[in-house]
Amino acid sequence: EMGLGKTLQTISLLAYLREYRAISGPHLVIVPKSTLGNWCNEFKKFCPVIRVTKFIGSQEERDQIKEASFAPGKFDVVVTSYEMVIKEKAYFRKFFWRYVIIDEAHR
Repeated sequence: EMGLGKTLQTISLLAYLREYRAISGPHLVIVPKSTLGNWCNEFKKFCPVIRVTKFIGSQEERDQIKEASFAPGKFDVVVTSYEMVIKEKAYFRKFFWRYVIIDEAHR
């Protein structure tokens, strides 16, 4: 159900893991494409210390993001869509994701 604060609760969990458990990532957040921008905005608003990479776009744009943002220590969280995970599954398998969060997983 919308409006219950699930996004903020998730961001709070990741902030807690970072601050109190020394688990800064990497974490993978998989969301519907329509909510991807909102997730990134909410991270900036409520926990700007967490370094978020928005992973979406054409093959060329994704290659640029990989080169610029996916180096070790450059990100804590990747926010992407289901479609991008499917298209880039071989690439995403290279990472040891501490937590994988799936929004709207029932779809």
